[in-house]
Amino acid sequence: MIDRKYFKLDLSKYYRDLSVALVAFAAGFAWCLQADGLAFAVAFFIAAASLHRAAFFIHEITHQSGNARLSTFTTIWDLTVGLLTLVPSARFIRPHLTHHTVGIFRTAEDPQYLLMRNNRPVFILIMALIPPIMPFLSVIQMFTCSFGGVAAEEAVERFLMRREVPTGSALPQKYRRRVAWLSRYYLILWTLYACLLPGFLPLHYAVVMAVWYLTTWRIPLEHRMERRVSSSDKHDQKEDSFTVEWPLAWLLQPIGLQFHTAHHMYPGVPYHNLPALHAELKSTDPEYLRNVVSIWDVVRRFPERVPSTNALK
Repeated sequence: MIDRKYFKLDLSKYYRDLSVALVAFAAGFAWCLQADGLAFAVAFFIAAASLHRAAFFIHEITHQSGNARLSTFTTIWDLTVGLLTLVPSARFIRPHLTHHTVGIFRTAEDPQYLLMRNNRPVFILIMALIPPIMPFLSVIQMFTCSFGGVAAEEAVERFLMRREVPTGSALPQKYRRRVAWLSRYYLILWTLYACLLPGFLPLHYAVVMAVWYLTTWRIPLEHRMERRVSSSDKHDQKEDSFTVEWPLAWLLQPIGLQFHTAHHMYPGVPYHNLPALHAELKSTDPEYLRNVVSIWDVVRRFPERVPSTNALK
């Protein structure tokens, strides 16, 4: 067991890092409106990378969802980053915690374990075709939830479950009212945005689409995603997760996501403590060290290991 100090949450770092990311996004977006050529490309990169970093606090909010100390931070995130991306933080909680659940991780019930490494069509679909669609799906969710609550989404979830296509996206009961009023808040402000500043919308869409590309491009850097298992245990989360040490981790895997093996072993550790935990595990756990790989290992297709005894044929 690791030292309890790693679980200590420093709330000031959450506010500091979120504020810096939002200010950088605002500056980059404003610069985009006035720039062209290379200057526009630099400004666009700053806006997209900063919003991506701010958006990934949704991951921290999910894993700290039971921590009352983060409730105000969560509300601020929902009212700002959630507004910019049209994704209330509560939408991420169930599918992601399902992904982390012992016994479900890496099975057919895991909605975030995508068999993409051996399936070129799925790989292309996720990495290239899904990101441009996601902003429109968020708009649809905003409208349906604003006018119909979550009833329509629940009907879709039941339809998919009957066909054994779990998405894990059904909202927990305690978050439904929150997501409904946030959706209406988003709808009101986005309607004003579209009426007053319609010329900004194409740029905003492009930035959010870029955020979705950055989000999807990190997926192959975290798990093997070659086969499912019939059941899993806690060790599987360690064995099937890896940490890629490379210079662009700050861009594709912000807010501690680079240290993915450590995160799956100890999901309650706040992001700002993961670098120190990663260093300790590297020096004390040989099996953990084997899961620290280079970007080249990932690009050339992560080598096969001895299959899990639970692996599905």
